[in-house]
Amino acid sequence: DRLMLVRCMREDRALLCVQAYIVETLGNRYVDWKPLSLKAVEEEAAATTPIIAVLSQGSDPTAAVLELAKRKKRQVRTISMGQGQEAAARKLITTGVTQGSWVVLQNCHLGIKFLNELEQLLARLEDVNSDFQLWITTEPHARFPISLLHSSIKLTTEAPAGIRAGLKASYSWLSQDMLDAVGIGAWRPLLSAICFLHAVVQERRKF
Repeated sequence: DRLMLVRCMREDRALLCVQAYIVETLGNRYVDWKPLSLKAVEEEAAATTPIIAVLSQGSDPTAAVLELAKRKKRQVRTISMGQGQEAAARKLITTGVTQGSWVVLQNCHLGIKFLNELEQLLARLEDVNSDFQLWITTEPHARFPISLLHSSIKLTTEAPAGIRAGLKASYSWLSQDMLDAVGIGAWRPLLSAICFLHAVVQERRKF
């Protein structure tokens, strides 16, 4: 009843009240933000299984995909979809299948017609290099092929909510080697201050 009252009187506070209710009834682990592990997602996907990243405001996984490819020593070819990019995308996929490179199709909501063709293309693939991986980034779209969604691994990269989640996201890409790379004593406090500033700015991006 209290949630309904807050929803009617202060819609802007409804999400916070829902989170508080979940913590009180189910526990904090159901609302605690965890950094997305693209490495685990990529290891779960087969060569013929595309990975679809649904974009949200202030979040784009392309840089993280490129960083993962660099760590795994994979060649990456990217293309931003739009009018007239279909032929180039087909060529990249064909090359990736044979050479075992990764292909990133960005902003596929701008090329919905090609996605219907892509579904049939993936179904006809034979002798696929085991290192091949297809990444698709798209905004939510009503005409996105349902069968392609069913046959893929889906993820969303929403910006972390809260200072704590923002700090966890910033530190998730740091390793012990990176922390130890600089011998200056002020390095770690400086890094901590930058991560905190980034978390604050990201939290206030809507204001």
